Amino acid sequence: MRRSLFFYMYPAYLVAIVLAFGILSLIATRMFRSVLYQEKLQELHTIATLAGNAIPSPFTDQDQLRHFLQGTTVRLTIIAPDGTVLAESRKDPESLENHGDRREIIDAFQGSPGVSLRRSDTTGEPTLYVALPPPEQPLEIPGSPQPVFRAAASLAQIDLRLREIIAVLVPAVAGVLVATAIITAMIINRAQRPLRTIQEGARHFSRGNLTHRIEVRGPEEISLVATALNGMAERLAETIHRIEDQRNESEAVLTSMVEGVILVDANRNIRSMNIASQKLFRKEGVPCRGKHLLEHLQNPDLNYFAEEVLKTGEYAEATITLPKAPPVHVQVHGTLLRRQDDRGPRVLLVLNDITRLKQLEAIRRDFVANVSHELKTPVTAILGFVETLLDEVPHGTDHTRQFLNIIGKHANRLNLIIEDLLALSRLESQEGMIEPVRFSLERIVERVFEGYRDQARRKDIDLRVHYDGHAQACGAANLLEQALNNLVENAIKYSEPGGEVAIIVENRDREMRLQVRDTGQGIPQEDVPRIFERFFRVDRARSRELGGTGLGLAIVKHIVLAHRGDITVDTREGSGSTFTLRIPQDQ
Repeated sequence: MRRSLFFYMYPAYLVAIVLAFGILSLIATRMFRSVLYQEKLQELHTIATLAGNAIPSPFTDQDQLRHFLQGTTVRLTIIAPDGTVLAESRKDPESLENHGDRREIIDAFQGSPGVSLRRSDTTGEPTLYVALPPPEQPLEIPGSPQPVFRAAASLAQIDLRLREIIAVLVPAVAGVLVATAIITAMIINRAQRPLRTIQEGARHFSRGNLTHRIEVRGPEEISLVATALNGMAERLAETIHRIEDQRNESEAVLTSMVEGVILVDANRNIRSMNIASQKLFRKEGVPCRGKHLLEHLQNPDLNYFAEEVLKTGEYAEATITLPKAPPVHVQVHGTLLRRQDDRGPRVLLVLNDITRLKQLEAIRRDFVANVSHELKTPVTAILGFVETLLDEVPHGTDHTRQFLNIIGKHANRLNLIIEDLLALSRLESQEGMIEPVRFSLERIVERVFEGYRDQARRKDIDLRVHYDGHAQACGAANLLEQALNNLVENAIKYSEPGGEVAIIVENRDREMRLQVRDTGQGIPQEDVPRIFERFFRVDRARSRELGGTGLGLAIVKHIVLAHRGDITVDTREGSGSTFTLRIPQDQ
């Protein structure tokens, strides 16, 4: 458990205060002791000086010394140069040993004041000794030795006074220490108040109460922190409101969308589903967030589609069928959404219910097939009767023969359209369901060129073929031959005399690429998106003149789709066109 700021700061301040007062007390004690020592030293020096000047010889009168030292605790000793004690204020000189080896005595006889601090052999107490050199003037008795006057005092009195001072100092220091500790605690507590206010404000912010404002008070630094937090809360509230508005708008859009929208993460767990997608899979009101796509929707095709988008990272499109009664056809668009964090990408799936379109397409296809079948019989009858009438009409009746030829020409044209419409209907019914068979591309190309060699020769157009890879392919040979026939026929029709039409075969293990390239007039760029539509003609007048039905490229497209391939065109007006068919070969 973390400690509060008070318990972080107060012990450190308390230790610092105790150390400071302890050091100051130690320094004061040493200063007091030094001052008392200097006072005692000065006292002894003064007494020794006065004694040397005031006490006459002979020095053996002990009462004379006691009288001089009356009222003091100082001991006075007079020592001869040979170390003999001549007089002593407290002891009988005869009982004292020779003092010639004392340090202060040696220094004094050498001409400088001697000072020594040691335990006295006489009293057993720590004693301060001061010995003064002999006076320069000789004594009144000629031949008498020049003695040294030594004053001594016990330091026990100094220690006693020092203890008295400490006895007064310790309570005072303790009182000041306690007062300082209390004041320090109050200062820290006061400094904590604005921090507690900021802490409480931060707690409000963390709970989502961004309308709360921290009271700005305390030192400048803390006030700046409070002001910054208030500003942050205000900006954060604005940002959250803006995000909520955007989210509400997005939810409103998703809710009102007819298309189903599903968002899955990198593990294909569902992050969100709009109402349209829930209705599509009959999961209205069923919690879906966090569930696996396959587990929740139980559709392997959709799960596989999402997995492929995650693997490739590219936009994809597919059609799946929901097992309902009747079946529901859904067109799925998948887009990979990359993220900046480490939680992986997401996949956005947009689902369109195209069941109605499929039904309309089936109705249209059946209608076209039925109408084509119904028209084929009368058109065939018309052609038969026209041919019969042409055989029976006399050669002289030019107008009658001309009208019959016109009827026959348009009946043939109508018959070609019917055949193409029937072919389209058959292709649409088996789109993506071709039974692949291996065949030789060389034979297919030879038959195509053989059928158009005379037409190409009449326009002086060169027919060429180039193989890249093996000549074996897999698919429906008759359909691919029909596609090449339509492309080569168009290339010859719209090429100028002296041009070239080439078939380029690139065959690999997994894909066959067929290209039909011409040097004709090309296709305007604005018409390229529509050239595979039924009955669309780039140059309507010339197309009718050349006898086209407008269904040739639509048939080619559906042949390629029946093989699960695709077709593209690369063209430039005035420089020819290249149609490329890509047929998968992984059957």
